[in-house]
Amino acid sequence: MSTRKTRFLLYAAVAALSGGLLGMPQAQAKPATPAAAVPSSTRVAAQAMAGNYTYLDFKKGSNPQNSRLRLVFVQASNPDHIHSYTVGSWRAGSGNGSKNTCASNAGWLPDGTYPVKAFYEHHNGGPHGVNGIAWYLGDHKCHSGRWRTDLFIHSEMLPSGKPGSSEPYRWDGDSDYKSNGCIKLKPSDIRALRNLRANYPKPTKLYVH
Repeated sequence: MSTRKTRFLLYAAVAALSGGLLGMPQAQAKPATPAAAVPSSTRVAAQAMAGNYTYLDFKKGSNPQNSRLRLVFVQASNPDHIHSYTVGSWRAGSGNGSKNTCASNAGWLPDGTYPVKAFYEHHNGGPHGVNGIAWYLGDHKCHSGRWRTDLFIHSEMLPSGKPGSSEPYRWDGDSDYKSNGCIKLKPSDIRALRNLRANYPKPTKLYVH
């Protein structure tokens, strides 16, 4: 067989083989199915708490020095089954006895919604201010449009949280529920409210009514 014929037959065989391979249907590549994400226990806990929240509720009594402050926990992670629970309730005072919500440094708090702007473990307001454990509420308008300013939830204690030896750092009894308009709790109760921060979402709003 001539060399030219041999080359021709070789080329033909290669072409036939190539055509056969190229003509075969290619296997369809299936997209990889991602493995189901398994959240960690931390993520599960975070997701379970997502949507849950707390708020503070101040219910005025007939006596401004004998009202109630509650911490309410709302389980709202499942919007179809929302439940709320009072996890703490304490006697609280507001004002010096006046029910005039526009009386600066005297009347109890005006009704409405207050943002909880800050929490202080060791607030230092000096002998004429707020000391120790405190929540800062900011300012709020009364019904006449007058501003009530520098409002807190607080008690009577030293900035360290320990009892002092004299006013206004020492809690002496029911008379100390009086304030310049702020909400006041006795020291053991404000510590109980503070301690709940470790187990519940921090409240961001206070409702006064």
